[in-house]
Amino acid sequence: MVSFPLAAALAPSPPPLQASSLRSLVIVAGGGRDLDWPSDQVATTLRLAATGRPVQCLLHGGARGADAAIDQAASRLGWPVEILRPQWSLYGRGAGPLRNRQMLQRACQLATASPAPGQPSAGLLVIAFPGGSGTASLLHQAHRLQERSSLPIELIDLAAA
Repeated sequence: MVSFPLAAALAPSPPPLQASSLRSLVIVAGGGRDLDWPSDQVATTLRLAATGRPVQCLLHGGARGADAAIDQAASRLGWPVEILRPQWSLYGRGAGPLRNRQMLQRACQLATASPAPGQPSAGLLVIAFPGGSGTASLLHQAHRLQERSSLPIELIDLAAA
């Protein structure tokens, strides 16, 4: 898992890679409902985390706070977005962790779905903005997935900054 201070996240990006060496990304992003970062700061953080790689899709959980800012930022960046909301009425307190698992599963499906001929499957990038137990659950599940998956998975924990 990559943890870095916010200043590092906002530092100038490295020189762009050759287009042929870029693996596209599917991003799962989340954070706390109390996150009050402006959407331009979230957009900059997401753009720098992608390091110039094309983004196939960004998934988030549709909550207020971080998810709302992530949604605005992804739209501003022109990235396709999928929202997977937890089903609280059906699953109660287990809905959040279940939704996190569903986001990761969906991201893996998108990343491995029919890449263009001669192109590798997409990589998965999980970005955790500052948050609480739900964000910790997302990171924990992503770390477990990273250990057992052949798919390249990167984790960025902005909450540790």
